[in-house]
Amino acid sequence: MSAKRAAAPVDAPAPEAPDAASAPATAPRRAGRKSAKPAARRGRPPLSPEVFIEAGGRQYNITDIVERVKADYRATHKVGVQSCKIYIKPEDGAAYYVVNKVEGKLDL
Repeated sequence: MSAKRAAAPVDAPAPEAPDAASAPATAPRRAGRKSAKPAARRGRPPLSPEVFIEAGGRQYNITDIVERVKADYRATHKVGVQSCKIYIKPEDGAAYYVVNKVEGKLDL
């Protein structure tokens, strides 16, 4: 059952690895690769609050104003929205915005 092996002589050169040019071209195996699709979230969806401003007897939905500002910007520009700042003045009945360093005004 247990056979003794002869020890390799210390002076003997180690066997050389095969040359990369003479080795067959095989792609390395990719172990443990995850799929590109993220796992589906379970449980509750993320919270998306509805924010309203009431001033002067009128009510303004902030989410609606943000979408209208983005649509107004996209109507005149082909570049996507990278930054968006909105200033709402209910006394003027307008929302002033700066999208990608471009100013605009939206009537409420």
